[in-house]
Amino acid sequence: MKTLRRAWRLFWDRTDWLLMLPSVGLSGLGIVLMMGLYQSQHIGILRLTRSNIVNQGAALALGIVLALILANINYRALVDKWALYVPAAYLVFLATFLWGVAPPGRPDAIRWLIVPIPGTTGVSIQPSEFLKLAFIITFAFHAYKTQERFNRPLNIILMLIHAAVPVVLVQLQGDSGTALMFAVIFLSMMFVAGIKWYYMAGAVATVPAVAYILWEFVLSEMQQNRVLGLLGQAPADGSADPTFQPRLAAAAIAGGGMTGNGIFNPSPAYVPEMHNDFIFAFIADSLGFLGCAAVIAVITALGARILFVCGAAGEKQGQVICAGVFAMIFGQSALNICMVMSLLPVIGNSLPFISSGGSFVLANFLGIGLVMSVHKHTKKRVKTESFLPG
Repeated sequence: MKTLRRAWRLFWDRTDWLLMLPSVGLSGLGIVLMMGLYQSQHIGILRLTRSNIVNQGAALALGIVLALILANINYRALVDKWALYVPAAYLVFLATFLWGVAPPGRPDAIRWLIVPIPGTTGVSIQPSEFLKLAFIITFAFHAYKTQERFNRPLNIILMLIHAAVPVVLVQLQGDSGTALMFAVIFLSMMFVAGIKWYYMAGAVATVPAVAYILWEFVLSEMQQNRVLGLLGQAPADGSADPTFQPRLAAAAIAGGGMTGNGIFNPSPAYVPEMHNDFIFAFIADSLGFLGCAAVIAVITALGARILFVCGAAGEKQGQVICAGVFAMIFGQSALNICMVMSLLPVIGNSLPFISSGGSFVLANFLGIGLVMSVHKHTKKRVKTESFLPG
């Protein structure tokens, strides 16, 4: 019994609760929000079922367990053994081009695989979410192994190719939101890895040319209309109004007032994909400005803790991993909230931990597990109590 108490004490002391508790709180809030949406009058419109909520709860429970397991595995060993699981992540992703399925009502979004489970209809997974983690690990390995020549032109080109592979593959699925997130993760990791300022200046100088190429050859007509809609221009061909979702989201945000109308309000405001990409609109409608501020504060605190662990890490490899997870969680949160508030065009990004999606929640917790591993196994011991200044 004494040994068990000692083991539990060690586990408790070594777990970074400033990472774990906000993650669990956000995910738990997401489940409660989905329960509120499920009992509302928009059940059929939102395509939210009881199984979605059950799967979200199962993903939360499994995510906590896997994050705690991952935290106790040295991240250096995980990175060194990348060849054991990264190729598998790519193969599973590529399988979506052959056996992928789309959710009801979205026939063009063929991004999921069905894992057969006896006695059930199977469980759907979205491989691109786990591909983010595979990319973070391999890119950290790449940056670490080339740190002595990191800023040589040939290595920068190889880094760009490394990042372009998942971006192109995901874009081929038509998932521009996830492709954008890979780009954001790449830029964050390059910055922390130590890229020189003149490369960054050169990248900024190419923005107009890249924007032109994306506009002319990559973005679909619908995506172009969303950008034009954000700028106040209606589609020239009279097609569907690209501002439909943002206008409904704005109405939901305004209707929530200061304290909101309640999560279990039987007649909440309606926005398409309100349980997924636009769940922040439901937070505003149900919990009001104060609820939105609280959610943003928790996400910001979580991001700040990841950056703190990043800064305290004893080697570049751990720092680059933390930068990638920071972009995956905080960066995507910022993009999602800006999208819902019409500060960015609709790009199909979910709100980490909160939005519906078992694969999404699980991948977020695995990312937190990676950061906790850096916290636990860093050469500079990170003190939990030193999180606050002074």
